[in-house]
Amino acid sequence: MMWFERLRTKKMSQHAMRALAMAIHDRLAERTLALTGGDRLGIADDFPLRFDVMVLLAAAAVHRLRRQGNQEAMAQAVWEMTFEGFEESLRKRGVTDLRMGTRMNRLLRQAGGRGMAYLTAWEAGDEIALRAAVARNVLNGADPDDPRVAELLASARQVLEQPLP
Repeated sequence: MMWFERLRTKKMSQHAMRALAMAIHDRLAERTLALTGGDRLGIADDFPLRFDVMVLLAAAAVHRLRRQGNQEAMAQAVWEMTFEGFEESLRKRGVTDLRMGTRMNRLLRQAGGRGMAYLTAWEAGDEIALRAAVARNVLNGADPDDPRVAELLASARQVLEQPLP
C-alpha cells in the first residue's frame, strides 16, 4: 500500500507519522543530491543550492498532501523533517549551538517565502509564476525559459505524481 493510501485508511500514530515523514524526507534528499551533484545545474553544489532544491521538492510534497485533503498534519511533519535535515547538515558543517538559532531562523524565513511562492503557483495552476519562482530562487535569477528550470520542475512533478515511500 502506498504511503498516501495508508494516510487515508487510518489515523496514524505520531511515531508512525514521523517515520513516514522521515522516509519522504529521505527520498526528497536523494532527489536533491541527484539534481545538484556533478555540476548538473551549472551551479556549485553547495548548501545554498541544496537548500533551494530541497525547499522546492518539499513544497511539492506538501502540495501533494494538501491536494489529497485532510493531510495537513502529515504535510507539517514533512516540512518539519525538512528543517531537521537542514539543522543536521549545518551541524556537520560546523555551525555551533550559539549560531544555530540565528541560522535556522534565517533559513525558515527564506524557505517560507520560497515555499509559499511555489505553493501559490501550484494551487493557482500558474505555470509562468512557478517557472519564474524556480528561476529566481534556485537558479539565481536565470531566465524562466532556461532548460534547467524545466529539469527542476520535472523533478518536482515526479514528487507530485509518482509514489513516495
